[in-house]
Amino acid sequence: MEYRRLQRSKGGSFLLSLPKDWVKRNGLEAGSIIKLSEGEGGALLLSAEAGEVERGSIAVIKDPAGIERQIRAQYLLGVDTIVIDLGGRRMVPSIREEVKKAIHKLIGLEIVEEEANSMTIQCLLQPTSMPIKSTLRRAYSLAANMHKEAELALVTNDVELAEAVSKRDEEVDRLYFLLVRQLRLAIRNPTIADRLGVRPAECLDLRMAAKYVETIADYSEAVANSVKKLSGEMMQNEIMEALSSLSKTAYNVHEEAAQAFFKGDAMLADKVALKNSELTERLIAVNELLLAMQPRLSAIIDSVAMYLYQIGAHGIDLAELVGGANA
Repeated sequence: MEYRRLQRSKGGSFLLSLPKDWVKRNGLEAGSIIKLSEGEGGALLLSAEAGEVERGSIAVIKDPAGIERQIRAQYLLGVDTIVIDLGGRRMVPSIREEVKKAIHKLIGLEIVEEEANSMTIQCLLQPTSMPIKSTLRRAYSLAANMHKEAELALVTNDVELAEAVSKRDEEVDRLYFLLVRQLRLAIRNPTIADRLGVRPAECLDLRMAAKYVETIADYSEAVANSVKKLSGEMMQNEIMEALSSLSKTAYNVHEEAAQAFFKGDAMLADKVALKNSELTERLIAVNELLLAMQPRLSAIIDSVAMYLYQIGAHGIDLAELVGGANA
C-alpha cells in the first residue's frame, strides 16, 4: 500500500504523481494516454491499456523520394496514421501508384483521405487481433508449401506451377511485416505483449524466427524462378534425383525445426541440429555431378543447389532458437 498527496495546480486542476517504476514497466512516457475507471467504494482505477496502443501516433512524410520504403518503415514502427503531405506540390499519378503498391504489401493499411497534394493512410487492424504465434505458424505453413511446390516444379519442369510459387512470396512478406510491427509494439507495451500471447523477453527470438521463415520463402521463390531458366534443357535423371534428395533433406530439417520451435521441444531441436552434416553431404553430391556439365547449365544448377541448402540451413537456425523463445 502506498499513499500520495493530492496537489492543485494554479489553474484549479488536481494533480497526482504516479510511481516511476509503474510508468516505466508499462512503457509509458509524457503524453501517453491512461485509462481511468471508477470502482466501488470511491476507488479510481488506472490502466495503461489506453485503448490497446498509443492511439493517435502520427507520422508525416513530406519527401516523395523512396516513399514506399518510408511507409513501410513507419508501419513497422507501429504508427497508426501516416500522412503524406507534399506541401504545394501536386501528388502525381506515379506517386499515388507507389503509395498504393506500398500499402498493398502491408496488412491493415487503408487510404482514408485523399486530396490533390496529400493523402492519409491509416492502420485499421487492431494490434492484438492476430496472436503473434498464430501469425508465425501461418507464415511458416505458406513458406513450407512454397518449398514443396518449388521442388515439384523443378523436377517436373512445370513453369506455370513455378510462377504460382513466386506470387505467394508476397503473402509471406505481408505476414512478416505484420509480425515485426506486432513485436515492436509488444516490446514497448507489456499489456500489448500479454494480449498477443508473448512475453517481451521472447520477442527477439520470435523476430529472428520470423526472419528465418521469411528467408525460407525467399529461397523457395528463387528455386521457382530458376525453373524457367532450365525450361527446355535436357536434364539427366541423376542430377534431378540429387537435387530432389537435397530438397527433401532441407524440407525435413525445417519441418522438424518448426515443430520443435512451436512445441518448445529441445530434444527434437537437438536432433535437427545434427542433420547439418547430412545436408552438406547432399550438397556435395550435387556439386560432384556438376563437374561433367556444360558451364552455363552448371552455374544455374549450382545456384539452385545453394538455394536448397540455405533453406535447410535456416531450418537449423530456427531449431537453435528453441529454449529461448519458449523458456
